[in-house]
Amino acid sequence: MARPSPEPAVRLPLAFVLLGAFASVARAQDASPSGPRAAADRVRASIPAPIEPEGEGKPVPGFSWEADLALSGERAGTYRCSAEPGVYRGEPVWLTSEHVSVTWGGASTTTEVSLYLARDLSLLKGEWMRTSPEGSVRLDLRREGDRLKVVREVVAGTTEKEPETLDLPCPEGATWGRVALLLFLRHAPEAAATYELPPAPVEAAVPSVDGHDPAPAKEPIRVEVRGAAKYGTAPRVRDAWLAVVTEGHRKGETWLEAKGRAPLAAVAVQPPGLSLVPKGEGGSAVAYDDDKPATTWKAAFLKFGHGYHQAVEAWIIASIHWQSLYDADVASGSWPKEKPVEELRQAYVQEFLARSKHRPRADADALLRMTLATAEEKKLDDGTIVLATHPEFGGNVFHFRPIDGIWHIVKLEQ
Repeated sequence: MARPSPEPAVRLPLAFVLLGAFASVARAQDASPSGPRAAADRVRASIPAPIEPEGEGKPVPGFSWEADLALSGERAGTYRCSAEPGVYRGEPVWLTSEHVSVTWGGASTTTEVSLYLARDLSLLKGEWMRTSPEGSVRLDLRREGDRLKVVREVVAGTTEKEPETLDLPCPEGATWGRVALLLFLRHAPEAAATYELPPAPVEAAVPSVDGHDPAPAKEPIRVEVRGAAKYGTAPRVRDAWLAVVTEGHRKGETWLEAKGRAPLAAVAVQPPGLSLVPKGEGGSAVAYDDDKPATTWKAAFLKFGHGYHQAVEAWIIASIHWQSLYDADVASGSWPKEKPVEELRQAYVQEFLARSKHRPRADADALLRMTLATAEEKKLDDGTIVLATHPEFGGNVFHFRPIDGIWHIVKLEQ
């Protein structure tokens, strides 16, 4: 993010946040009898049929799990999922569901998933839906041979767009979803091992937060079982069982209970972000209100981020202490002293508004979550908080300091 020029034509060569594609390295699938794909097939073949037992008191196959969503020590929502036996076309199947409610940054988004999985966890059909105050996206999924047929319905505000039909290649045995992964890990051997699972291209049908559909995943899901481990930090440490899961550019840790393999936590590692932690351990929920004075540096950052992404001039103006920014820019030589602070403010605000994508609140929050999660934060001796964002999210440096008890941006560096 460059400083505004004193000339009439103001230029900022970098936008505040850019959602970059994370580079991934293609792997060749090992199809040998001892390879990770073959090892995964053996685990899948060992999964018992999802059939309700006859008689009273016998355990029903499956599980349920509730967790907190956590982001940088703050509780950001709730998560719950389940797997239970069902029937599809006369065959026993796994009926799985997920419910993700993200409440952070002043807005809320809900994602709901229900899937039919074959005994070996292959995706048969399902539904995915994301809703927010700005609208909704719904996917109807159906496996037909080596294709995944998807009907996508989008509602923007009160406008319902014409449904789209997508026809995507879907490899044999393709699976998808966190519940499928948890079912796989519940039946994997205890010892360390590496597995690979072919992914169903569901995410290729999900509109991304920057408005571009991602390419279908070509790499297998890589599951590296580490085995026995300790989860948590003192004094809350417990015996656990760990697997590291890589899906495209994403890597995360999936933690299960040491006994019984009940789900325990799922930690986003690369890139960091929202994680699932045991219920009650997600920290405190923090209320953010862009119309109120910022009582923390993070509140000032979100006020600015929402103002930028949603083109709200009042939030941009309120998030910055303009005299401090003026002094910093004059000292660095990027703004002439003879030009008043009012002109600097006008130049910055006009350029921010011109660059704004006018994003829905849910999309803006998703970008801001990732920006915070991947940034480096430090505190200077005078109490200033310096936040250096990752190059994938702008590569800018923000300086925050309280002025008369209210936090503001006091300096910006590209």
